[in-house]
Amino acid sequence: MMTFRYTCGYVLLFSLTAFINRYDVWLSLPPASIHQWRQADGAAIAWHYAQQPYFWEPKVCNLFGAGDAHAAGELPLLYWVAGLISHYADWPEYPLRWIGLLMLFLGCRAFGWIILQLTQRPLMAVLGCGLLLTSPVLVYYGPGFLPDAPAFCCVLMMMACLFQADQRQSARWLCAAALCAALAILLKMSMAIVPVALAITWFQGKWRRQWPSGSLWNGRWPLLAVAGVAVVVLGFRWWIAWYNELHHATYFLASTRPVWRYDWPFIRETIMMFGRMGLPAYASAGLYLACLGGLWLGIKHWKTAPFAVRNVLVFTALGSIAYFLLWFRMFREHDYYTICLLAIPVLLLLNGFRLALQRWGEKRIVWALGLCWLLGIGHAQYIMSKRMHQAFHPETSLNLPPGAFLSPERLTDAGIPASAKVLCPQDPSPNIALFALKRHGWTACNFGDRINVDTLHKYRTDFGLTHLALRDTALYSPLYRRFFPARVFGSEGWYLYTYPVVR
Repeated sequence: MMTFRYTCGYVLLFSLTAFINRYDVWLSLPPASIHQWRQADGAAIAWHYAQQPYFWEPKVCNLFGAGDAHAAGELPLLYWVAGLISHYADWPEYPLRWIGLLMLFLGCRAFGWIILQLTQRPLMAVLGCGLLLTSPVLVYYGPGFLPDAPAFCCVLMMMACLFQADQRQSARWLCAAALCAALAILLKMSMAIVPVALAITWFQGKWRRQWPSGSLWNGRWPLLAVAGVAVVVLGFRWWIAWYNELHHATYFLASTRPVWRYDWPFIRETIMMFGRMGLPAYASAGLYLACLGGLWLGIKHWKTAPFAVRNVLVFTALGSIAYFLLWFRMFREHDYYTICLLAIPVLLLLNGFRLALQRWGEKRIVWALGLCWLLGIGHAQYIMSKRMHQAFHPETSLNLPPGAFLSPERLTDAGIPASAKVLCPQDPSPNIALFALKRHGWTACNFGDRINVDTLHKYRTDFGLTHLALRDTALYSPLYRRFFPARVFGSEGWYLYTYPVVR
């Protein structure tokens, strides 16, 4: 009955959160608003799977420097599932958003279930979920095109499985946790922070003889689980590296951006930018307050905390600091890099709930949580409304509004075949404009300012470049007129040109 009451309350709260954040609008949108670049990459892979759902051949719209669209940045499982849905069904238009919504629902429910086990209070568990759902970065990228939020939700499900494994001393639940951990890391490598912290804690506990004799943690199953996750992750990472090298795909970021590579003025500017833009998007004011309460309780009662709790908190914090320093450059503008760092608020909240109920009454805690949630949901709604406005009114011409994303038949009906190869010289990203047109080709990301006569001649001769796509006719220069003299399409802000076919 307790679990049923929690589930009913959670469904109501999740639905309210979705309504406040306008998910009814977001779920129907193509890649839009901030970080449209990375969104379009994932959407492009899902679109290709919709045409040919063969898992081992992920493709994007960009043909790179070798005329080859094959590329992979992470395990393409979510894109493949989205492609299968599109391939065999007519709805929804953007399945990746719905898959992300489902993962967000399941992950946060798993987080609340842990709170329920710790407190035995359904209302407190529901409000705990509500606090996590006020994180702007989570609610924005949850029903989206990036794998970060779904991967983090896998981490939450891993933690719930581990809790269940501990309660029941069940190897099956431990294997389920290992599966969730492997999936999370494969979807996004940065999600390894918590699994690695757990593995180190287990090894340390084994060495110090902290695990009771005869318990699940004192046997061979944890070692097998860690080894299994390592083998699966390393195997798939090897495949991704081999696949990109085979097809000469140079786009996907595979290296760090450490802080020691930059000078002090750049470091200071990055920290200021992160404080001004990253921190308000990372967590809501209510979530920050609740985490401060959890941190205060944790420090105050640190000496009495169980061995596993202390060590997981410490190693997660150290891993998060190392991650921030190693990928320092990316925190200037890329707020989705902070999603894996939500592990810290999660652990602080869980430990805080464990300690708070031992010291204060339920009513007092519920009132505090309720106030934090109200403050947090207002914060998140403000951020989401700004991003909704940016979706329909992009701040620069480099981003596209939803209306610019055409159906595959739109250009075909205008006489531009699906095999057309298009140059989009205004787009600095690999895939935004090409995905919007549902065609393959190249963008300014491939050439920068080096688009000249020799470049156009080479790509027309060697790779079959057929069309030019512009968003501004003022950029239709004499160079482009020479190679693409005939205008063949003009709609939704797009202007496409080609050259007459000689018969």
